[in-house]
Amino acid sequence: MKLRPFYLILLTSYILLACSPSLPSGIMDEDDMTDVLVDFHLAQGMAEAQGENVDVNRYKYIQAVFKKHRITEAEFDSSMIYWSGRAEDFTHIYDNVVTRVQAQAERMGLEMAANNQDQFASLTNEGDTANIWLGKDFACITANPVQCVYSFTMKADTTFRNGDSFIWRFNTQYVGRSMNNEAIALLTFYYDGDTTACVTDLLRTREKNEIRHTPGRTLDSLNLRSITGFIYLPLIKGADQPKPLLVSQMQLIRMHKKQPIAPKLPVDTLRRDTLQVDTAPKQKERLTPLQVRESQPKERKIHVTKENPNPIRPQKGIPQRTNRRRGR
Repeated sequence: MKLRPFYLILLTSYILLACSPSLPSGIMDEDDMTDVLVDFHLAQGMAEAQGENVDVNRYKYIQAVFKKHRITEAEFDSSMIYWSGRAEDFTHIYDNVVTRVQAQAERMGLEMAANNQDQFASLTNEGDTANIWLGKDFACITANPVQCVYSFTMKADTTFRNGDSFIWRFNTQYVGRSMNNEAIALLTFYYDGDTTACVTDLLRTREKNEIRHTPGRTLDSLNLRSITGFIYLPLIKGADQPKPLLVSQMQLIRMHKKQPIAPKLPVDTLRRDTLQVDTAPKQKERLTPLQVRESQPKERKIHVTKENPNPIRPQKGIPQRTNRRRGR
């Protein structure tokens, strides 16, 4: 008995559906999860773009997303935890989400405005200031013993130099509100001689995060061997557990230390001396002690003969007195 092609296709589809695992109750499928995450990210971007009352607007917009898709916040949290535990499936979901969010944001003018204000948005892995990130662009961290940490390790290569500065940049979004939404980010640098430098930060409601490291004088001369970093979402005892944390748009910016610029020396443009007379002032010869003494001003005495204002003149009739000693 031969089956018609229509019945063969129907039977094959039935077998595939029967063999595929069914989703637990209250868990959204991949398509619905993608649609909700797209609106969720757009709501976050709209709240950030307004600039005022960001937290209040973010809550209102997210609640509007849940109402639009006719789901509760608890159902969304459960779906996030379920899909984040399946790395390959969730990566496929989020790749579609990123593509759609970027297209929608460009239409709304959100992504373009953000990139115009971001000086590191278009960096490559070359140059003095470069984006050397090699890990994945997205991670979902949940408060459970298996998925509460995202970490990476990067070994230094020949492009690293002494005195390099680094910035670890990424965006974070908590899926839902909780009093315990607080993660820890740590960046560690390992230098020669078992020297380490650590930088930490707390991730709360801020969307854009930057962890910076600039080596001081003691680290400028040491070779960097490796860099490690992690984001940890701690488990809290009680019912109010931290919500899942979405980490995206990761970058690791490396900046070479600027080398001091040597001063430019004046260039002698005269190829030959065209002056026939030496106009440079000549140095005076050193005088001997005798010449020094003779060159000093001398005090000269001038003999002045004063004329007697009342000369004695002989009177008439009186013979002039002569020197008697002449006749002797």
